[in-house]
Amino acid sequence: RQQMRWGSCTTTTREIRIAERLRPVPSWVLDSVIVHELAHLLVYEHSHEFRQLEARYPRLHDANIFLAGYTMGLRMDQAGAEDL
Repeated sequence: RQQMRWGSCTTTTREIRIAERLRPVPSWVLDSVIVHELAHLLVYEHSHEFRQLEARYPRLHDANIFLAGYTMGLRMDQAGAEDL
């Protein structure tokens, strides 16, 4: 169960795992996470080449904004309203 990442990729087995907490997100957001992990099959590190591959997904910017807000919402939910 992934708590800190949206997804992960094992390059040796080519297995991609997606965090369970992404189940309710729109498909275009999930697609961006999958594209990110697929890019790791070609380029291991988050280099310029990697970012160029990832940027080929047309809704990458939108998905990153969505995930940033979703992350904040998850943290607020975990902290509880009384901690805000």
